[in-house]
Amino acid sequence: QQGRERGAALIEFTLVFPLLLVLTLTVVDVSRAFFVKNLADQAAREGVRELAVSTMADSARVRMRVMQVTGAANVTLSNLTLTGPNADNLMSVSVGVQYNWIFGGLFTWLGTGAFTNPATLTGVAWMRKEGA
Repeated sequence: QQGRERGAALIEFTLVFPLLLVLTLTVVDVSRAFFVKNLADQAAREGVRELAVSTMADSARVRMRVMQVTGAANVTLSNLTLTGPNADNLMSVSVGVQYNWIFGGLFTWLGTGAFTNPATLTGVAWMRKEGA
């Protein structure tokens, strides 16, 4: 009787363990993606702050500030777009960063083809031009 219960527990474990493993790996990967997306948003905010107190001719300063934020977290900057000021005197900075899924093959195996490597996560921030 005792041996049968132990065998049943082992079989239950072998059935549940792959599901728990997939769930854990998915949570880890999606959590990392949220962190990198938040970092892109932060870099865009810092860039637009720099842009709001300078001119479009000072775009190198904006790029340097954005790269400070992304470089501190060892994230690769893939694109940077500065726009403005528009009719409402708003300026914007769009920051795209590369993100590599650790378990991208796992998502493909589950049937979703939306997770490609590297993925570009984008953060955008708007701010009104200083002194206008």
